[in-house]
Amino acid sequence: MFLDSKEQEESSQAPSKDPAAAAELNGGHYLAQPAAEPGLSAVVRNIKVSGYLNLLANTIDNFTHGLAVAASFLVSKKIGLLTTMAILLHEIPHEVGDFAILLRAGFDRWSAAKLQLSTALGGLLGACFAICTQSPKGVEETVACILPFTSGGFLYIALVNVLPDLLEEDDPWHSLQQVLLLCMGIVVMVLFSLFVE
Repeated sequence: MFLDSKEQEESSQAPSKDPAAAAELNGGHYLAQPAAEPGLSAVVRNIKVSGYLNLLANTIDNFTHGLAVAASFLVSKKIGLLTTMAILLHEIPHEVGDFAILLRAGFDRWSAAKLQLSTALGGLLGACFAICTQSPKGVEETVACILPFTSGGFLYIALVNVLPDLLEEDDPWHSLQQVLLLCMGIVVMVLFSLFVE
């Protein structure tokens, strides 16, 4: 649906500043170079579609995180804090990776940081949505819909994106490290649940 091929990138690149190289590319004829348009339109043309798709996916991801956090706090303070801690531990490396994707897609550092911060608003919208959709019959009915939805999303991501990469790993030491880190995460969450009341 969104083409991002090498041919398009090569054809959209700025022409060479060397007149001899430009003439060679144009069949030996010198062509007048159009002046670059200042402003946003010149910047937007150099951004890859993958950057915008990443922003959309990150906003949706943050929306489901907001749903999960708000619904968890509706159940109890302890479950809310555990969910918040788990999502924070997940989001820190995730946001750093998304920032790198935006830089690679052609955004400058300041724009990438502002856009990453703006995708965090998806989490606030998700939390507001979870709170506003409370049923008149009680919190249980709202939570009965939201928590399985967000949990299913997290399980889907783990089984479709993470597990195949782990199964393809050839180095047993690297696989052992992954399993140990997974177990360490479970231990941290168990310890955190014991100390939070």
